[in-house]
Amino acid sequence: MPLQVPEQDQVYAGLWGGALGWPPEKSSQNKPEKALFFLLHSYWESKGQQLLIGTKILEGARYALHPNGSAMFIVNINDPSSDPFPWETDRDSFPMNIQHAFAGEGIARGYGFKYPGAKSGSLFVLQNGDLAFVWKESRDVLTLQRLNLQELLKKGRRIPSLPPIDNFSYLMKSCLNVFTS
Repeated sequence: MPLQVPEQDQVYAGLWGGALGWPPEKSSQNKPEKALFFLLHSYWESKGQQLLIGTKILEGARYALHPNGSAMFIVNINDPSSDPFPWETDRDSFPMNIQHAFAGEGIARGYGFKYPGAKSGSLFVLQNGDLAFVWKESRDVLTLQRLNLQELLKKGRRIPSLPPIDNFSYLMKSCLNVFTS
């Protein structure tokens, strides 16, 4: 995946990593880590409006909460949000300074994504350059930090691929009837 250098009018494009929750937590050995989301931010022009789309490309959890390839949020860069950021301080109790806020919608699951939809929210640009998408109704937060894939790959370790086999099955999901008690 090539490193996408953000252009002047598309400063939030590229690879971002994040997790659900506020304030963003540092991982420790006492707490289980939250699922890490990899999102690819891209811009799209529609009806004269410039949209920023955060597409989920990977979720590091035992099961996927949101389908890969789904738009976690879509915000209109031309539409500033008047919603205030719900918290006044960050993890270290420093006051929050919001640089920009954009109105948009975030993914909302209906019956386990059988009937997916969207709920209104805002994307906030924090003073350190990180992003936070906040769903208006639930106040759920997806906090995001820009990632450099080349640096991440240098830190990791390479694992050889598995040899192919003739009969391989893998349970992808379980199905539940949501209409029964």
